[in-house]
Amino acid sequence: MGKHKGNLESRIVKAGVFVLIAHILFKLAGLIQAKVMGHYLPQATFDVVYAFAFENCIFMLFLIGEEVLGPAFLPVFMRELDIESEKSAWSFANTVLTLQFILLAVVTCGLCLAPSLAVNLLTHWSPESSPEKYALATQSVRTLGPAVIGLSLGSTTYVLLNSYKRFFLAAFGDAVWKFAVVFFLVTGAVLARDNAQMLMWGLVAGSLCKVGTHLFGLRDKLRQFRPELAFSHPAFKRFCWLALPLLAGILMAKVRDEVNNVYLLSALDQSGLMQANSMGRKLQSTLLFLIPYTLSIAAFPFFCELVDKNDHQKLGELVTRFGRMLLSVFAPFALFVAVAAVPFTSLIFRGGHFDAVAVQRTAVSLACYTFVLPAAAIEALVMQAFFANRRMLAVTLIGILFSSISILISWIGLKVSGGHELLLLAFIAGGFTLSRAFKCVTLVEMLKKNAPVFPFVETTAFMLRVGLAAGLASAAGWMLLRHVPVIADQHGRMGDLIKLSVSGAAFGLIYLVAAYVLRINEVRELFALAWRKVRKQQA
Repeated sequence: MGKHKGNLESRIVKAGVFVLIAHILFKLAGLIQAKVMGHYLPQATFDVVYAFAFENCIFMLFLIGEEVLGPAFLPVFMRELDIESEKSAWSFANTVLTLQFILLAVVTCGLCLAPSLAVNLLTHWSPESSPEKYALATQSVRTLGPAVIGLSLGSTTYVLLNSYKRFFLAAFGDAVWKFAVVFFLVTGAVLARDNAQMLMWGLVAGSLCKVGTHLFGLRDKLRQFRPELAFSHPAFKRFCWLALPLLAGILMAKVRDEVNNVYLLSALDQSGLMQANSMGRKLQSTLLFLIPYTLSIAAFPFFCELVDKNDHQKLGELVTRFGRMLLSVFAPFALFVAVAAVPFTSLIFRGGHFDAVAVQRTAVSLACYTFVLPAAAIEALVMQAFFANRRMLAVTLIGILFSSISILISWIGLKVSGGHELLLLAFIAGGFTLSRAFKCVTLVEMLKKNAPVFPFVETTAFMLRVGLAAGLASAAGWMLLRHVPVIADQHGRMGDLIKLSVSGAAFGLIYLVAAYVLRINEVRELFALAWRKVRKQQA
């Protein structure tokens, strides 16, 4: 039993390494993309392009496909591969792909023929109040319509690659998409072309590159692809029962994001607020994706195997073990990033159109968003356990509830902020963080009905030790950030790097010492593992 458990953990970690490498490329590409956009695009233009390329029409439809198909498609497809046959599995997959393409074609035609409907529905902009923003928004919707097909189909090919445990090329396709956007935007700047238009064409080209990369990874399976609508297939029926509840929850989450990140912010006649909110979320999500999300992706197929074997005890042990490791890293890290939000933001994004005001706004957004990291890290892992157990309805209902709470807090923020931009940004980010934290706790308690996860007494004691160690380390980091600026501010971006390096080194050292003294075993294990790797390299 112990050997089997160790082997399973090592397989998950090994898979996670491949996913991590690919996602580092993906997130690096995303940060480069955000940096280039912030540098070359004026804040008003950024807000418009962001609203329709990255938050609404395109990104929303892309995420709906990815977040529905991943949890619902993958376990059904894998079950067909294991129990039935590859032919049966691909008959089901082709049905989903064909239906997806038809629906996407209809949506794309609608976006291209009536772009003004999307603009009127999703923002406060109008031809009278904001003529330039309105014109650019309608142009964005019409141009980006075709990208919907590529990105959404790419979400299905992504899941197919994960089904065969080909994690690297799945995530690498997303990185190619990001780099295509960067290439087009930089090329447009060099050739003195319209930067907004070049960015949009980069999104279209990137969506095709993403699908092409995934198809390359599935090249030995290309003969399996064919148009098919086998609605009577038992696997397709099971998929619908899983997907429909998820779709409702994810639609609500996208409504939350649209209301919080676009609609409410467009109510204030201030350019750059969407940019600040977007950049803050971008940095937070990058930190989240690097380990928790990649680990959850790698773990999901193995969680499905454990559920199929009815081994819920082992499932609970794995979720608890990996969850505590994530908390021991991301709880203190979130606190430090919040403390160092200003130099962190300045180092990465400042330059060109991204000025000191943009840095201040984004830092406020980042500081509030970063507190979601511990909860989001656990949620990413726990959600996969729910999906492996096919408990989609429970996840959906909980998601709808807490998305509604987030919207309510943001709406209250708009009413009480009195037009104060920083306060509104704090309300939106803080409401999102608070709702995710409560959602995480609720999901953990519900998962206990299926698997023994996070025993209350042990977990409480563990979090108190982590909180104490993180508090001591962050206090030291904060003190250094207050004393270093006098010298560092004279060196621009180099000054930001000095601040972060000095304070970060002190933070890390003090946290490791405190973790050792307080017997936070997860940190000690990670440190011991790293030390063994170093000794092995030296030998």
